[in-house]
Amino acid sequence: METVAADRAILDAFDEALCILEASGALRSMNRAAERLTGYCERELRGQPFFPRLLAPDADDCEPPSPSPSPRARERLSLRIRRKDGRTLDVRCEIDALSGNGDGGSLLKLRSVDGPTEADALDETTKKLETIFGGMVDGLVVINEAGDILLFSRGAEKLFGYRAEEALGRNVKMLMPSPYREAHDGYLAAYRETGVKKIIGVGREVVGRRKNGTTFPMYLSIGEIWLDGTRYFVGVTHDLTRLKRAEDRLLTLSAAVEQSPIAVMITNKDGEIEYVNSRFASLTGYPPHELIGRNPRMLQSKRTESDQYRRLWESIRAGVEWRGQIQDRRKDGKLYWASEIITPLRDAKGEITHYLAIQQDITEQKRDKEALFESEQRFRQIADMAGDWLWEQDPDGRYTYSSGAVEDVLGMTPEEILGKTYVDLFAKESANDAALKTAPRPIAPRRAFHRVVNHYRHKNDGDVFTESTGAPIFDEAGRLVKWRGVDHDITSRKTFEDMLRVRNRAIEAVPIGIAVWDAQAPRVPNIYVNPALSRITGFTREELLGHSLHLLRGPETDPAALEEIRNAIVHRTSCQVVVKFYRKDGVSFWDELSISPVANEAGRITHFVSVHADISDRRRVEENRHELEIAKQIQLSLLPNAPLRTPHMEIAGICVPATHVGGDYFDYFENSGVVDIVIADVSGHSVGAALIMTEVRSTLRAETRKATNALSGPAELLRDLNELLHEDLTAADLFITMFYCRFLPQTRTLQYANAGQNPPLLLRADGAVCVQLDADGLVLGVVRAVDFKEGSLELAAGDKLLFYTDGITEAQNRQGDFFGLERLSAAFMQHRGLSPRDLIKAVLADVRAFRGAAPATDDVAMVVAQVC
Repeated sequence: METVAADRAILDAFDEALCILEASGALRSMNRAAERLTGYCERELRGQPFFPRLLAPDADDCEPPSPSPSPRARERLSLRIRRKDGRTLDVRCEIDALSGNGDGGSLLKLRSVDGPTEADALDETTKKLETIFGGMVDGLVVINEAGDILLFSRGAEKLFGYRAEEALGRNVKMLMPSPYREAHDGYLAAYRETGVKKIIGVGREVVGRRKNGTTFPMYLSIGEIWLDGTRYFVGVTHDLTRLKRAEDRLLTLSAAVEQSPIAVMITNKDGEIEYVNSRFASLTGYPPHELIGRNPRMLQSKRTESDQYRRLWESIRAGVEWRGQIQDRRKDGKLYWASEIITPLRDAKGEITHYLAIQQDITEQKRDKEALFESEQRFRQIADMAGDWLWEQDPDGRYTYSSGAVEDVLGMTPEEILGKTYVDLFAKESANDAALKTAPRPIAPRRAFHRVVNHYRHKNDGDVFTESTGAPIFDEAGRLVKWRGVDHDITSRKTFEDMLRVRNRAIEAVPIGIAVWDAQAPRVPNIYVNPALSRITGFTREELLGHSLHLLRGPETDPAALEEIRNAIVHRTSCQVVVKFYRKDGVSFWDELSISPVANEAGRITHFVSVHADISDRRRVEENRHELEIAKQIQLSLLPNAPLRTPHMEIAGICVPATHVGGDYFDYFENSGVVDIVIADVSGHSVGAALIMTEVRSTLRAETRKATNALSGPAELLRDLNELLHEDLTAADLFITMFYCRFLPQTRTLQYANAGQNPPLLLRADGAVCVQLDADGLVLGVVRAVDFKEGSLELAAGDKLLFYTDGITEAQNRQGDFFGLERLSAAFMQHRGLSPRDLIKAVLADVRAFRGAAPATDDVAMVVAQVC
């Protein structure tokens, strides 16, 4: 069977009638063209001798010669065969052996030679059908028994999207969606076998499939035709897409009307009811069958004026739509209000055939409107009595109503307000109104607003402030109809609040502490404290509230000051006192406290206001200034108050502290015929340093007298001085640098020793350069036992010595440059011709000029000695 099926598949690829015969002459397979030519199906002839079955007898009714079924060479002959339907057909026959010896059977090729062929007849029929149906919108499709498309009209091309050349020869199931496509060949086979017509000659709705894969509804009519014994099927298709859409739209509209929440009634032109929807029946209380055929006047309540009905009929009979409100009566006798629209319906000729009435129940709306009207009247009466300005505005913010209270608020009559917008009434823009002008208007967002502060201008040009509350009013469609609201005059209150707000901000911002006490409560507690008081005391606002000044007392708080405060509270008087209080962390501070009573309208003291100023820094500065003044007096008392002139030497000196008290020290004095000069720098700038200087001066003078008697030199004196002062300097965490020298007039010899001080400068009378006098030595107060190196030299008349501290050489200008030793030497040489006192003034002037606007950062001490 697989071989036979394969042979059939191959043969069907050819348009000519082909058969394969066994070597015995029995039919093995035949194609569709052979089936159409003979009228037999393959299964009817398979296995039977082919020629004996089909050959027709000649005119003499003799048996015709039978061709050899297995020729060894191609055999051509003309035969007459008898078709299944009994008709005879002359054919030309070619027989070719399928193998060289003819044992493999033969291939038989048949071609009709009598008149037009079946294909010609089909082509002729196709042309006629195409001529007749080619211009139709509907599609025409002709197929054979196998389902192959033989004709595809222009209407079919438009309907299915295929061109004819794309469809011809293909199976018609390509025009069907699943699952019909897969089952179509089975339908054709069943019909060929059974002959039972199911859809032949019957039209029905089916689904078609276009080339792009989309499906559509269509009406399919199928007919059957025979041409030369061959059956064909003709299908006519009609697109139902628009019809289906119209049906769906009609069903939707019908459902929408029937299920609409609006009552719908249709009457003929004589006013007889032909249709009502379910909502109309529920609105009136009548079932539809009791309304159909009746006149709508059965619903009249006698409450609507007859003129209104007359105008209604005049309008609709004239073809004009009528709108209005009527009051009808339900079946149960209850009245209802309806908003009604009646529209004439016309036919294609424009003639009125029916009337469409639409009703909407507005009974509740009418009641609500009446209730709202009564409420508005009450509200306006209350507003007029309360003095508030009641208003209404259109959607653009223009006043359409104003109560008489506007005259009290703005000085204008209601008539002057109408037509103006709220912006027209605002005060002109000013600095105080800038924020108000830039703020969004509450009306713009179309939502209610509450207690909005407006700034208006009174008719007499005064400022008016109101609190405005309003809400939008919408109609049934949600459209904004108007605004309704009320303004309450708050001008006096706002003025007071603004003043109070400024006062409160000022109290909150001041750097001094302020508290309000409740004079009528026990222990007079705080009921208000400003931020500054919290900063001063270290207590939070919450910790201070509810407590009194007792919270700030400490071990050194003066009881007398507390008693003075207590008396002021008891006698309701004012007082000012400076008292030491304590912060939360236990640190004391000085409080300059002022207490003032506050009386109410009746003159009764209800509160106290206390003002607290932390003057701790001021007290500390005053104490330090007092100490520095003492130190300054001590320091001044230590220094020589005039130049020293002896027959052999003239000496002058100066000390300029950078602050009130300096750490520099100098001294010169004559003792037993010799002259001692000392310059020193005590670390620190305090009273302690000044006291150390006092001790140094006293000790030094005592030691010099002692040393002189013992004929000791400067080095030994520094050693003794260091040992004597070491303990005090260590305890005070101080040290001293010092240069000490002694001039012996008889020999003009200068003995000197240095304890870490700047070396003095020596300028010989005839010298061109300055020479430093130096000797090794550690500062005083660091190590107890120290040996100092002593130097000596001879001086001549006119020689000068300059002693100085580092406040001279380390003086800086704005650029950070130091005055330095080189500039000091140059200045010394430049002013060498001056007296010691004037030379000091000149050098100091040079230093100040170099420093410029830069402040002095260190003390300055300078001594000049000239040999006579």
